[in-house]
Amino acid sequence: MKHIVVIAFLTFITSCNLAKKQEHLHILENVDNANIELTKAIANFHPIATIDHHRLAKEVGVYTPPSVATVFSDKVVNTPLVAKNQLAGLDLPFKILCYSEPDTSEVSIAFTSAEFISKRHLLPKEDLKPYDEKIKTVLSVFSENIISNTETAGVVKEFGIIKIQSDFDFNTTVNNLKAIVESQEDTQWFADVDYQNDAKTLNVSIRPTTLLLFGAPAPGAKAMMTTPKIGLDAFCQKLLVFQNDADEVWIAFNDIVAFSELYYGSSTKPQKMINQRLTMTFTKAIKTEADQ
Repeated sequence: MKHIVVIAFLTFITSCNLAKKQEHLHILENVDNANIELTKAIANFHPIATIDHHRLAKEVGVYTPPSVATVFSDKVVNTPLVAKNQLAGLDLPFKILCYSEPDTSEVSIAFTSAEFISKRHLLPKEDLKPYDEKIKTVLSVFSENIISNTETAGVVKEFGIIKIQSDFDFNTTVNNLKAIVESQEDTQWFADVDYQNDAKTLNVSIRPTTLLLFGAPAPGAKAMMTTPKIGLDAFCQKLLVFQNDADEVWIAFNDIVAFSELYYGSSTKPQKMINQRLTMTFTKAIKTEADQ
């Protein structure tokens, strides 16, 4: 009798594990299918990077819900916005997140809205019309009920932006940052966007402004595990380097905790730890020893 009970229990456990595996594959397939539709919709844009958070995390033995971030660009849209406010480069180029929350098999689509950019960087809504029109055209391939909009009532100027002034010139700052990022064993480099170079091809002059894109799959997965929507703004990590009108060189990056609070009303210890790690790492790269 005891053996029969044990066999029945093991059969039950096996069935539960199989059901969970099948459900996971179903969620993963749903996110993948959404990303396939997105890829078709952005065929006329310049591709920058595609970051599959779930699979990158799995490669290093960490779980995070299915989530794919796609970064794509249109320099005709980016250039006038960066020309008006270099910090807007932190929310450009276009980025869309196809993902699933931990407690559902449904797909959600997150994006950075024109309203968010307008409030965060004090840009007139009229200037954001080209951005708004293009992002809405891309999003039109999805059902409205899966679009995850962000409440912007509490968004003010430079919301969730951490800034640090560099002790070095622009090129040295960029090179130092790339070197220190690439020296991190758990970090991957994805791409960089040279807004000034893009502007030159349009015969527009802007100050040196470059966006660096990279990420650490294991820490990132832990930070996204219960709050996957932060993958839109925090993973991959977006680091903006710019030289302002006073010839000061600054870096700017997103406060992960601030975005978790914005999207979920809460934050986690891994998010706070990553904020501290990024601040320490970047400071080491762009400050002389006397200023560290």
